[in-house]
This record gives sequence, C-alpha cells and structure tokens, in this order.
Amino acid sequence: MSQAQIINYRGRKASRTGSEQRRKAILEASLRIVVKDGVRGVRHRAVAKEAGVPLSATTYYFKDISDLIADTFALFVEKQMSELVDPAFNEATQFLEQNKDKIKEDSSFIDQAIESIAQIIVSFIKAELSVGRDQLLAEQAFRHECLRDDGLKAIAQAYFDYLLNHMIELAKLVDIEQPDLAGEILIGTIYQIEHEGLMVSVGDFDEDKALSLIRCILHGISPSSG
Repeated sequence: MSQAQIINYRGRKASRTGSEQRRKAILEASLRIVVKDGVRGVRHRAVAKEAGVPLSATTYYFKDISDLIADTFALFVEKQMSELVDPAFNEATQFLEQNKDKIKEDSSFIDQAIESIAQIIVSFIKAELSVGRDQLLAEQAFRHECLRDDGLKAIAQAYFDYLLNHMIELAKLVDIEQPDLAGEILIGTIYQIEHEGLMVSVGDFDEDKALSLIRCILHGISPSSG
C-alpha cells in the first residue's frame, strides 16, 4: 500500500497556496489539541482559537467535525511516514541490500544483520519518544478513538498495514521464515515498547531493554542465526 492510498483528506480542498496554508495550519492546531486533550478535545471553537483563525475558517474547510478529526489523523500519518517510518525503513533496506550476498553465503553474518536491524528499530523508537513524542501521544489517542469511530478505524488499519508491509519486507531480506508472522510480532513488540516508553520520562527510556527485546525476537524467528 502506498502513501497516496492512505492519505485521503476529506475536508474542502484548497484551491490557492494561501488557502492551503490556512487549511494546514488548522490541521496542525487540531493535532496539538489531540496531544494535549485527546481526540474528544477537537472542537471547531477550540481549533480556531489554537490556530489563530476565525471560527468561520474551520467550518469552511470542515463542516463536519468528524472530517476535521479524520483529516487531522491523516496529517499525523503523513508526518509519521515521511519523517520517521520511511527514513528508518530505507536505512535498514539499504544495509540489507548492500549485504544480501553475505547473508545468503555466510550464515554467521545473519547475527550482524540482526544486530544492525535491531539498532535501527530501537533508534526509530527512541526518536519517536524524544523529538517525536507529541506525535506518539497523538497516535495513542487516535488508536483509542478509532475503537469508537469507524472512519478513523479505516485510516488506522491502512497505516498499520503500511507499517506491517515494511516489517515483512525487512524479514524477507534477512531470509526469515514466515515473514508475515515475523512482521506481526515485530509490530506488536514495537507498540509495547512505545507504550512503556511513554509511561516514563524521556531520560528514563530503557534502551538496553528495548534492544534485548528486538534482538530476542529477531533471533527467535530466524532459524539461520546462531
């Protein structure tokens, strides 16, 4: 699934650059409210005040509050993919592509590959918990709200599938058996580590524990590792 298939904004489309900037400012303001007050805090008046725009501007672009919330989630997903997910995946893929012959010819190299992938995944999580902490808080809020809102559920499922496909591709590059299952396990573990990381301050994130968890899983699902 491509980014274009996930990011489908529902609100009124902007026809001019200045109009698009205002629409984006409204969504950015809505996202900040989600971080502070949760999804239920998103209301036209609250968003207009946060964005510093007239109330008429928010109702012009988003007549339905559900469209405003859905587009805020879409913006969140777009930012996550472009700023964190894709760079981390591209780094891991580049490493594995450059060393694919070693992985196939030297079974002992799989340990080095697993260590590199574990380091990349934990670096990604650490970035989420520090510079991207607000985004991660927003993700938790959206994941909770999508249990009530079918419109958000579709976006959440598409984003999960996007992440899962990345993990499956990495598993294939390391010649892991049952890459689909491996991807599911990795995603679940990453969610667990993220949640635990949000429960403590940034400086208290247990990076060593996170690395041990990811290493353990990768070694456990890779019959080639020694």
